[in-house]
Amino acid sequence: MELKASSSLVVLTALVLLFSSSSVSVNGFDIIKILSNHPNLLAFSDLLSQTKLNEAINKRKTITVLAVDNSSIGGLSDRPVDEIKNILSVHVILDYYDVNKLKKLPKTSSWTTMFQSTGNANDKQGYINCTRLPGEQFVFGSAVKDSPPVAKFVKSVFSQPFNISVLQVSQPIVAPGLGDVILPPPPPPYTPPPAMPPKASRKKSNASAPVAEGDDDEFAPSDSPIEAPIEAPAPEPVEAPAQSPPEPKDEAEAPAPSSASRLYLASGVALAGFTAMAFI
Repeated sequence: MELKASSSLVVLTALVLLFSSSSVSVNGFDIIKILSNHPNLLAFSDLLSQTKLNEAINKRKTITVLAVDNSSIGGLSDRPVDEIKNILSVHVILDYYDVNKLKKLPKTSSWTTMFQSTGNANDKQGYINCTRLPGEQFVFGSAVKDSPPVAKFVKSVFSQPFNISVLQVSQPIVAPGLGDVILPPPPPPYTPPPAMPPKASRKKSNASAPVAEGDDDEFAPSDSPIEAPIEAPAPEPVEAPAQSPPEPKDEAEAPAPSSASRLYLASGVALAGFTAMAFI
């Protein structure tokens, strides 16, 4: 009986030691395994393993991890391990935040990080601020006074509701006093848009100039005076050539009166004479 009880105690102790030393959370998640499915976050995952933060994360029941991609985490890899651990501890939030919960937050909220639980935080080094911007955009920065928001929300990487959420941010958040602050890259220089070509002005043309059919736009005014069309001179009247009167024919060429005409003329003269005598 005592042997059986002793065996049971040994098994129970072994199980406790197994779970306490295991990097797998009792809630069923492993942060390294989660990040292994995202090649762009492998450098961040390696730093969690080097600093043993992955074990601390997996022991939590509720956690949110702000992960940084390979291209942006490079500025931390050459720093001392303790400095890296302190900085990455600020990226581990002791609460659950997914995209749906982010949308319901006030304009600015303060989150408690794992670094605050170490007892090494001064002032507000163990807190970060989340600021909601128009268009469902979010930015993060240290809660230390005058610290600017430096990291932008990129996307949700993984979520197991109310246990663990992994959100990708644009760059590391370094609280003042924990190391050299990494500022966001400057925005690209402003390039003005190409100037639009000036709209071609249209001048009123002479009456003889063709006008495009269907063009209803008004013509742009012209600075130069517009000359009135020159009227063509009226054609001069052409006088018909004067006709000269017919030349008189030579009297010698006149035809001689006939005998009947001479007799008729004599009778008329005689009759006129008798009439005149009658009145005397």
